[in-house]
Amino acid sequence: MKRVEQIGIVLVFIFFVACKDKVNKKEEILSNSSIVSKVDDAVKKLNSNISNNIVVSLDHHRMALEEGVYTPPSVALIYSDSKINTDLLMHGQLIGIDLPFKVLCYTEPDTTKVSIAYTSADFIAKRHGVSNEFLNAYNANILEVISGLSNYEISESDLKSVEVGFGIFNMKSDFDFETTINNLRNIVLAQSDTKWFGNIDFQKEAKVLEVELNPTTLLLFGGPAPGGKAMISTPKIGLDAFCQKLLVYEDDSGEVNVAFNDIVDFAELYYGTSTKPQQLINQRLKMTFSKAISKK
Repeated sequence: MKRVEQIGIVLVFIFFVACKDKVNKKEEILSNSSIVSKVDDAVKKLNSNISNNIVVSLDHHRMALEEGVYTPPSVALIYSDSKINTDLLMHGQLIGIDLPFKVLCYTEPDTTKVSIAYTSADFIAKRHGVSNEFLNAYNANILEVISGLSNYEISESDLKSVEVGFGIFNMKSDFDFETTINNLRNIVLAQSDTKWFGNIDFQKEAKVLEVELNPTTLLLFGGPAPGGKAMISTPKIGLDAFCQKLLVYEDDSGEVNVAFNDIVDFAELYYGTSTKPQQLINQRLKMTFSKAISKK
């Protein structure tokens, strides 16, 4: 009889634990749904503030989920102003790696608070060694766009460690400009876990404005699954690392260069640490791009 009672107690306990797990799971789903909705609301407000051309909207969270990977709710909006792009590129083509405008609406892990991050004029000035006065139009535009988002926390960054050339991998190509772009595009599309989001031809934009600019094109792509794993504990890196921004430019001497962001450097800038997935992606990008632009 005692054994029957013990079995009964165990079954009741198992039933209670199972019910509690279901309740917790349901609460987790509802909570996550609520956070996603908050980020979506912020994105809607952001969209309504942008009068320029939106190049692409990247929903890191949903794209990662489609690949079976979880990353906190995060959406990046890239929008463009041809005149501002062209004016800045006249002070150095490498500035194109931080163009056009990019704003990130996101949540940190285990929070319900939505934060807003953006590529600031101060950051561009320090990273590229240009005077802030050349960034007045850029700064006015981005500040106007985020001005209607006062209900959200604006995520500021400590830029003390940012010097000229911060977080930039710059490699020389053995091929001409068009061949370099084709090689890079082909090798990116050959990756089974990678999506192509588009490209921005800065030289073409400048030509419309009757400004001469050496060939300069920004390639946009990314891997939702590896990107999601890299962002899971450090989502703010989605501002600079996801999607990947690969700048191809030909300098005055005719030399073709390829530049992209160092994910580890940005993780350490924003969080003081980096993760294994971020380090692996860095290595993968270097190897992949080197293969595409080398004749060896």
